[in-house]
Amino acid sequence: MKPNHSDSLIVKYVNHSITQDELDELVFWLEQPGNKETFQEYVKINYSIDFKLSTYNTEEVKRLLLNKIQKDKRQYRRKRVLSIAKYAAILVIALGVVFLFQKEKLTPPITVPLQTDQTITLELENGRSVILKEEETQDIVSEKGEVIGKQIKQGIQYEDTELSELVYNTLKVPYGKRFQVTLSDGTRVFLNSGSSMKFPVKFIPNADRKVFLSGEAFFEVTKNRDPFIVNAESINVKVLGTQFNVSAYVDDRSMNTVLVEGSVQLLDNNIENATAVLLQPEHEAIWDKVQKQMVVAKADIPSTLAWMNGQLVFRAVPFKDIIKKLERSYNCTIINNNQSLNDEIFSATFNVEKENIEQVINYISKNSPYHFTISENNVITIN
Repeated sequence: MKPNHSDSLIVKYVNHSITQDELDELVFWLEQPGNKETFQEYVKINYSIDFKLSTYNTEEVKRLLLNKIQKDKRQYRRKRVLSIAKYAAILVIALGVVFLFQKEKLTPPITVPLQTDQTITLELENGRSVILKEEETQDIVSEKGEVIGKQIKQGIQYEDTELSELVYNTLKVPYGKRFQVTLSDGTRVFLNSGSSMKFPVKFIPNADRKVFLSGEAFFEVTKNRDPFIVNAESINVKVLGTQFNVSAYVDDRSMNTVLVEGSVQLLDNNIENATAVLLQPEHEAIWDKVQKQMVVAKADIPSTLAWMNGQLVFRAVPFKDIIKKLERSYNCTIINNNQSLNDEIFSATFNVEKENIEQVINYISKNSPYHFTISENNVITIN
């Protein structure tokens, strides 16, 4: 089996996307000398994604792994019956990696996104998901058959319906994509890759206009007497009418709010009697999720908003932080085995729509030489 193909099979296995025939191939490959060690490294990375406790419950992990393998097999309803004993090698190897984790207690965990679904979706109030193809135009219809909005290619425009109570939709944008939505009050929201936002189909008069963000988005808020609030994890960003950018990815250490114009107020919901921070234009509030501290500093507006034009701008950024942005923008996985590279500082500008990930990695390697490989599943390994 070719190395790139075996890499692809392992990634598919840990990502729950492997087919029945591919699972057979993987088991056969594991029986070959030296391949178990390679598999262990991949599984180690996979478990580091979900590593939240200092110790593991071995029996619980064993149960989950068995369920995982059984799920892989049930997903493809073939007539032939496969014996679970055939896949014992996978289970034993994976459990061995868990014991290794108990000893090493990896800190911090490695974030390895593995997104195979490249579909932009809109989840309606009844849980039904609508696929939003970027080249199409379609009406957005509620559970009751009422047209509540319209998709025109890479954006949705919500109508001012007759709703008298809050009904929510959730827009989900995968890695490698961007999308925009115009809310019922005229507020425009631009969502970056790997982001989602829950919002009312219609805002209720004389009440807060509140949306819930995970990821990054730029807001152009329509002026209104009712406050507009962006809830990002524990922080509320409150405005009346303004332009600002919020970056609140779950796997980032900090949440950043950059104000372009107007004024915004930030408040931690989890701290009783917390003091609100008032942000001035061209400044950013950086909320450290670990230290529970907020710092206000001068903002680099062009760099912050470059993503809206398909660009990635880095100004004196450590390579370990660059990795996260590259993974989100290019929907790839970067495994960095060259630990000395993590803290090296880089400044660069890339155009995501014109430069592919191989060109970007090549460019960075010229400034700090290293070797890398790219598998067919867009997994980049740096050595």
